[in-house]
Amino acid sequence: MKLFKYIAASAIAAFFCLAVSSCAETGSEFEHDSNLLKTVSIKTNPGADGIAGEIIEYDAQGQVVPADQVTLESVAGGHGVVLFELSPLLRGVYDPERCYLGASLTFDQIIRPGLNGIKNITNRDASGVAQGIDVTVTSGIGTVRPYKIIGYFQGEYKINPED
Repeated sequence: MKLFKYIAASAIAAFFCLAVSSCAETGSEFEHDSNLLKTVSIKTNPGADGIAGEIIEYDAQGQVVPADQVTLESVAGGHGVVLFELSPLLRGVYDPERCYLGASLTFDQIIRPGLNGIKNITNRDASGVAQGIDVTVTSGIGTVRPYKIIGYFQGEYKINPED
């Protein structure tokens, strides 16, 4: 009986070693170089459908890149802004000071800080200017792009000091 247990344990250990050692490295064809957000939505609760925000991409010189011309090369070195300009008719349904966010990412993109939990995407400063929240998106190959997510009701908050 002891010999049977020894043989069984040895066979299991040998099988495990074989299975682990046969795993291949992840091929570069499965690594994504994109650090661009496709969609970001504001939600009433974590599992709900939401309203998509407007994603505005800027190049390294701070110029807006038209949506149909956004590529990794055209926006390299720049940043992005996600705007949720909510209709006042949605007051009571959505609250940009206490909301949930969702984003569509590729399997190897990482967004930091994460979007879990309740967020205040107005985050107004002392003068009432909406500051939003800052996040970064890291691609599968490690490139990083900063984004600012700002939400407000139309006509309620300033988003620029000169507004």
